[in-house]
Amino acid sequence: MQSALKSGSRQKRKSRAAQKAVSPERVRRRRQEQTRRRLGAALRAAQAFFVRSGDLASDFVRRRGQRASSRRRASSTQGSIQPYRGNARATFWPGFSGFAPAKGISLLLLAAVAAALYWMLAGESFFIYREDVRFDGARYLTHEELFEACEIESWSVFWLDPAEIQKNLLDYPYVADAHVTVRWPARVDVRIEEVRPVALWATDEQQYWLLEGGLALAPRESDLQPMVRIIDPSAEARIANVDGEVLIDRRVMTTAMVLSERLSFVNEFWYNSLYGLNFSLPSTQAWIHWGDGRNFDEKWAALQGLMPELTAARDEALTLNVMTPNRPFTRRYEDAESEQ
Repeated sequence: MQSALKSGSRQKRKSRAAQKAVSPERVRRRRQEQTRRRLGAALRAAQAFFVRSGDLASDFVRRRGQRASSRRRASSTQGSIQPYRGNARATFWPGFSGFAPAKGISLLLLAAVAAALYWMLAGESFFIYREDVRFDGARYLTHEELFEACEIESWSVFWLDPAEIQKNLLDYPYVADAHVTVRWPARVDVRIEEVRPVALWATDEQQYWLLEGGLALAPRESDLQPMVRIIDPSAEARIANVDGEVLIDRRVMTTAMVLSERLSFVNEFWYNSLYGLNFSLPSTQAWIHWGDGRNFDEKWAALQGLMPELTAARDEALTLNVMTPNRPFTRRYEDAESEQ
């Protein structure tokens, strides 16, 4: 049943209708249509504002005229003050004081500004496409996957938010940090800092890069391959995670890294649920059963205390168990490989 579902999904992705629906040209047209709708809504809002402002101005002029008329009537009845005779102008509608050259120039300027806004918001030269974005600092990440992570295909430069682009990039697990700069008229520069693996986790299924927090990622083609290697055939060091990510027990990874640092000649560790971390000491036939990441200092002291004995028995196959640091013990075998 799963194979049938996978086959159906592959056919769906390969169908002509699906390819047409997600084509760059369709995405570009959809983005432009969204921008035009936003511009139309903004112009309608501005028109409604000017209409409301004109109504308020007309109401203000009307009330002001009524108060002036009442004052003139009061003055004429007293006979002490002559009625005010202003320069009356014929008005076509309340609030309009007639035509003037300055008003025509203002209308032309308003029309020019509206046309410029429409050109900037809907013009093709202000939309962001793949070739308008530059990434610096990427060593193993490709331009295509970083551009997809930005989620800015066919967006107008006026609607771009550098903080939002940075957030989209940081959600990509291979990006450790990003600095985004949006430039005029349609340019985006991004400085990328990629994640660096600290260890390699090898299982029967596949190999993983391990990050500091224990997150496991698929390895990439790069010269940043880590030195520490944890061999866990059955992936017994994996811990449950509800987000669908692959995680290793962080104590196991940290213990292997600290041991590799202190025992500079040991870079490869094995792991299973019975003995935990276990590894061999070079130049000897000794195999160390370390256990989990608990009681590290006590286990290290026990190992250092028995190091002279291990060095003396260089050609003798034996196993040193420090899983219980207060009771370490040594076993001798003809073939130490059986204890891996």
